[in-house]
Amino acid sequence: MNVKYVNPFVKSVYNAIKTMMNVAPERLAPHMKDHNKAQGDISGIVGFAARNIYGTLAVSFPKETALKAFKLMVGDQVENITDDVRDSVGELANIVIGGAKQEFVTLGLPFDISIPTVVVGHNHTISHKGGTPVLVIPFKLDGHPFRVEVSMKVEGKAPFAEGAENAKEPAKA
Repeated sequence: MNVKYVNPFVKSVYNAIKTMMNVAPERLAPHMKDHNKAQGDISGIVGFAARNIYGTLAVSFPKETALKAFKLMVGDQVENITDDVRDSVGELANIVIGGAKQEFVTLGLPFDISIPTVVVGHNHTISHKGGTPVLVIPFKLDGHPFRVEVSMKVEGKAPFAEGAENAKEPAKA
């Protein structure tokens, strides 16, 4: 796997969380996903595509982490996943893919993005596009776990097929 395809997502997650929540997320070791179940209770999912690149990004949170992220983003404490929490997860997924898109433009791989979809429910499934391998990049937000899943093909190849352990954490601002 070429880390140049992983780092735009890692950098974008870091920048989005740091900017929106004023907390630096901690990236854990990435790995490949071997099932369709989400490891959370709410996921924001965005597709992206162009002539030579396509895929999906999912940002999945356990309920507790989603509520923590919502509180950090808007300052409100809620006890359950509300419409506002759903909207915030969709917006975060949109910001993450938007930041990654900017990085891919510099690599000569511009793409269009879809409108985010938010799925709620314990053990919901996420079906990524094209049957390509799915890279899971786990993070912690103020000690609470969440994950980013990315599946993509670039010029007919699946860059996440092997070697996910080489993804780098972005420099801290």
